[in-house]
Amino acid sequence: MVLGGSGLVGSRVLELCADDLELIAPTHAQLDVLDDDALAAFLANTPAPVVLNLAAWADVDGAERERGDREGRVFALNARYPARLASLCGELGKHLVHVSTDYVFDGASLDRPYRETDPIGPLCWYAETKLGGERGVLGSGAPACVARIEMPFSAHQHPKQDLARLCLARLGRGEPMVGVVDQRITPVLLDDGVRALRQLIEARFTGVVHVAAADWTTPYLFTRSIAGRLGLNADLVEPESFANFAPKRPARRPQHSWLDVALFQELFGRAVLRSPEAELDAWAEQVLATSRRSSPT
Repeated sequence: MVLGGSGLVGSRVLELCADDLELIAPTHAQLDVLDDDALAAFLANTPAPVVLNLAAWADVDGAERERGDREGRVFALNARYPARLASLCGELGKHLVHVSTDYVFDGASLDRPYRETDPIGPLCWYAETKLGGERGVLGSGAPACVARIEMPFSAHQHPKQDLARLCLARLGRGEPMVGVVDQRITPVLLDDGVRALRQLIEARFTGVVHVAAADWTTPYLFTRSIAGRLGLNADLVEPESFANFAPKRPARRPQHSWLDVALFQELFGRAVLRSPEAELDAWAEQVLATSRRSSPT
């Protein structure tokens, strides 16, 4: 059962897993996850032994308008609902995989990426509510996994933008864009992320695990790598410091939000989560293949 199947990650889960998994993915019209009674009834009536929760408030800056409001929609979706979902899964004997975020960390770790056991320190309301969701899931007693995913990006069109497609659009129009030079990130190709989630589901893994690139990059290097692969003008990418970039956004963001994926690799090997360069090779191939299919003959 996939909750949040219309989102960036959820829609790709449905595309990649539909051929050999039986998927139940209710739309919002079919199930309002914030309706406790409806959620309980839907879960009780589905035979699915596993629930993948991707339903969340994902607008980081928009969440700041509700900062501190525990009665608001952001808190309801990101904190209260996952806890309720986990409790129901525990009662019904269903395994839960709940997707969280790298934003639960404060971003001050320059020397090494964040491990699952490192202290957390959310900087914005979005991150605080996502951490609340993690705690609700892990404290429920249900058989559950919290998978923290960092900056998923895709070659496939979706209303929710990601860094790679934003770069492609801006540079493709010949527009300049900034790239932060002193921020360590581990963005994950969405297809790799979906495969990782599937591994976690099949293994019925419980606990916290990180799903991200196997090595780090910076937004500046990431953007220039995209330009180089697609024959775009890399000189349009203007270097900028995190100190100059971050204050322009309403929500505070972690500077070094890189994640350590050693635990996932120990459990499942090194074939799923790849380096940013390997991810971008695969991403560019998909972009070019899509472009060839859409070009008039």
